[in-house]
This record gives sequence, structure tokens and C-alpha cells, in this order.
Amino acid sequence: MWIKDFVTIVTPTYNRAYILNNCYECLKLQTNKSFTWMIIDDGSTDNTEELVGKWKNEQVVNIVYYKKDNGGKASALNMALDKVHTDYFVCLDSDDTFTPNAIELALNQLQEVKESSKFCGILALRNTVSGEVIGRKRIPSEVTESTIMDITDKYKIRSEFIQFYKTNVISQYRFPQLPREKFISPEYIAREINRKYKFKVSQDSLCICEYLHDGLTRNKRSVIKKNPKGYTLIKRQSYELAKGFIPKSKHAIMYIAGCILSRDKGCINNSPHKIMTVLYYPIGWLVCKIRFRNI
Repeated sequence: MWIKDFVTIVTPTYNRAYILNNCYECLKLQTNKSFTWMIIDDGSTDNTEELVGKWKNEQVVNIVYYKKDNGGKASALNMALDKVHTDYFVCLDSDDTFTPNAIELALNQLQEVKESSKFCGILALRNTVSGEVIGRKRIPSEVTESTIMDITDKYKIRSEFIQFYKTNVISQYRFPQLPREKFISPEYIAREINRKYKFKVSQDSLCICEYLHDGLTRNKRSVIKKNPKGYTLIKRQSYELAKGFIPKSKHAIMYIAGCILSRDKGCINNSPHKIMTVLYYPIGWLVCKIRFRNI
């Protein structure tokens, strides 16, 4: 039925049987079905496995299913990266959907950068259900290639992205596993990859994002409370990669706040910019007390 699968669409899921059908329905509608849908069940206790079995029997979408002990989204993605063998890799969250021609558009654009060692894949902004990009600010049309940090710091776009990666690039990376923590921002790997590669920027609408009451984004402060070391690690990364005095200063303050929150005694020694960290420490302490006063 499938001549060749070019893309592996990975969906980490935990007790999302009630919403996972939306992913399935959007994949059934794809104008190009040259993909495998890899579902990583992160220890669900609902009827996810039964539901996936029903879909596999329908043979409309090529599905592979793995179940593991609960360990968080990062561990689920690490598991997926050990199993992907297609040319390209993309993560579709359980509460997101693709537009009907997303795979077709993505594959066409990926072919343009396939032979270029400069690019790790393509990137697009996620859209709301109403069709607007999240944050309502688009990447300037003249920007055809970029890194995550340039988009957030240089172009002042606070949004979420959908990234289609070359598997031979992303397979070299993994999320860190932190003791007693289950979450670190998905952008961690993207930023690490951007040390060597850039994304080709797509202006197309590829992914629709809907925040649910039990989603990670809606429960951001709770997630930070449970995963302070992961939060600090991503803030240190932002601090290290930031370009320009103002962005670097902002990331310095949040890195310090993260260190205080996670009780990291190596805040200064582990800092990528030790002198700036010393100078900003009082501000970081104050921000931590105000922003995370309920944590």
C-alpha cells in the first residue's frame, strides 16, 4: 500500500486516547501518505493501546506502536530517535493536527535542501485553530533560513514551531535524562542542532495547535515546578547562544532564576558568561522570587 515512507511522524502520548483520534483523522486526510506514524505510548493507563490496534487494522495509515514505562516526552522522543529509519523526522504532539497538505508541502521543501550540508530541515510557525500563527507575528517573508535563537531574539517572535528534520542530522542528538525529572523543552535539541545547521524557513501553514487543559503549555508553571533542572538547562542554553547585549541580559536573568529555583550551587561556575552572571545575580534572585513565588 505504501511505496516508500519518507517521513516518520512521531507522536508521544500519555493518557490522550480522548484526543488522539484528531491526529489520526488529519493523517488519513493527507494528500501525500509517504509516511509512517510512530506512536510512543509513555505508559498510558487509558485505552490508547486498544484504540491504536483498531486503527492499525483499518490499514489506512501506516502505524507503528511502542509502549514504554512513563518517563516523559523527552524520553519518548529519545526512544523514537533510536527507531527511526526514514529520511525525515517530525514530532506531532497528541493535541496537534497537520493541515491536509502538510506532508506534501514539507516533502517538496525538504527536497530543496536534501543535498545541502547547511540545513538540518525545515521550520514553520504553528497556527491556531482560527488560522493565525501563534503569537500573531510572522517570520519576515525575506527570511528564508534561520536558527531558533535568531527567530526568538533577532526577530522578537515568541511562538511555537513545527520542525521537519533530516533524520541523519537529528539522529546524532538526544535529550538529556535528568534524575527525578520528566520534562525538558522540545527546543533543546533544535538549539543544539542550530550550533552547526540552519533551518529552511517555510511560510506555509503546516500544523494546527490547540492547547488543552491537561497540556504542557497550559500547565507551564506546574511543569517548571516538577522539572526545575530541565528548566535551568534550557535557560543556560539560551544564555549561551543568545546574540546581542539585551537578549543575553534577559537570558542571564532567567538562567540565574532557574539556578535559584533548582538549588543549583554551580550557577556561576557553570555559567557560560561568569562575570555577567555575577553582575546580574541580584536581579535574577528578585525575578525568581516574584515570578516563581507560588512554586
